[in-house]
Amino acid sequence: MKFRKRNSERVKDRAETATAGTEEIKKELVRIYREEFGKTPDIVTSAPGRINLIGEHTDYNGGYVLPVAIDRRTYTAAGKRGGELFIAFSKELGKKTSFEILPGKFEHSNFWVNYIKGACSLLSEIKPVKGMNFAIGSTVPRGSGLSSSAAYVVSILEAVSRLYEIPLKDIEIPLLAQRIENEFVGVQSGIMDPFVAKFARAQNALLIDSRSLDFKHVPIPEKGSILVCVTGVRRALATTEYNKRRQQCQAAVADLSERLGRKVELLRDVSLDELKSLKEQMDPILYNRSYHVVTENQRALQTFAALENEDLGLVGKLMLESHISLRSNYDVSGPELDTYVEIAEQLDGVYGARMTGAGFGGSAICLVDSDNEEELAAEVEARYRDRGYQEGHVFIARTGGGSRVERA
Repeated sequence: MKFRKRNSERVKDRAETATAGTEEIKKELVRIYREEFGKTPDIVTSAPGRINLIGEHTDYNGGYVLPVAIDRRTYTAAGKRGGELFIAFSKELGKKTSFEILPGKFEHSNFWVNYIKGACSLLSEIKPVKGMNFAIGSTVPRGSGLSSSAAYVVSILEAVSRLYEIPLKDIEIPLLAQRIENEFVGVQSGIMDPFVAKFARAQNALLIDSRSLDFKHVPIPEKGSILVCVTGVRRALATTEYNKRRQQCQAAVADLSERLGRKVELLRDVSLDELKSLKEQMDPILYNRSYHVVTENQRALQTFAALENEDLGLVGKLMLESHISLRSNYDVSGPELDTYVEIAEQLDGVYGARMTGAGFGGSAICLVDSDNEEELAAEVEARYRDRGYQEGHVFIARTGGGSRVERA
C-alpha cells in the first residue's frame, strides 16, 4: 500500500505539538492564574482523558470495561481565597465566573461551573471548604468521546481535597466524581471514566469490574499503537439518548427478573443462554440492548486475555465485533463512526477498529501496527475527508498515567 507521505508529516507534527502543549499548558496556567488572581496558585493537579479499548455501555450495568488513559490531560491550578466566594477561569472557554456554594443553585449559562460546585459541595460535607480561585486548562478535546468531563472533575477533586487536607481514600475520588456527574450535571454516567482517570498506568489497559470495583492492569504490546479518529461531531451526553439507554437497561432487568423467576440486579447476572431463550418473549429493543451488554462483557474479558497473550489479531477481531453490536444492537453509532471503522478495516496494518465512548458522535479508535502508525493515521484521515467529512482528524494516542499533583 502506498501511504500519503505529506499527510503523515502533518500527523507527526500534530503529535509533537500535542506533546509540547502538555508541558506548556502547566506553565501557561500558572501565568494565567497570576494574571487573573494576582498571586501564584497553591497547587496544580491533572487527570487524563481516556479511550475505551472495549467494554462499552457495560459499566452502568455492573459489567467489565477495559479503558486506556491517554497523554491528553486536564489541569487545575487552584488556591485559597477565604470567605464564601469561589472564582473560576476556563482557558478553553475564555470565561471567568464567580459563585457561592448554595443548595440547588446551579449554573445554566455557565454549565461547566457545576462540576466545580459539585466537587466543593460534596467535599464540604467531609470538611469545610472555603472560597477558592481556579484556573483550568486542557489538552483533551471536548465533546469527542475522550472523557474530558471526567478528567476535569477528577483534577478538581484532587486539587480541592489536597489543598484542604481532606482525607480521601483513592477509591473515593472516582466515586465522588461519578456522583457529581449524576447529581450536579444530570448525566447518569457510570464509574469507568473517573476510575481510569484516577488509577491508570502508562502503557497499560485497565480491566475494571464495575460492580466490585476490582481492577487489574494489563500491558499493551509494544507492536500495537492506538489511533484516535475524531469525527468532528460534538456530543452532549446530558441532552442525548445516553440516559435513555440506561432506562432501557433498567427496564430489561425488571423484565428479565419476572420472566426468569429470580432477582436480576444487573444485566451481567444474566447468561447468554438465558437471554437467548427469552428472545421471542421480550420487547425487541430491550432484547437487543441486553444482548449487547451480555456479549460485550464476554468480549471485554476475552480482550484482556488476548492482551496478556499479546494476540493483537484477536483484540482487533473483538473490537470489530463490539462496534457491530454497538451499531446494530445498542444503536449508538452513526455514519461518521461507521465510516472510520469501514475505512480502517480496508487497510493493511490495522488490527481492528471500533467506536469508543458513549457514541452519538465523538471518536472511533484503531489498533494498528506501531511500525506504520503515522502513515496509517494519515491514510485513515485522508480517506475520511475523501468521503466528504471535512471536520474530522486522526491522532496517535500515547498512553498516560492517572491523576497527579503537578505542583504543590
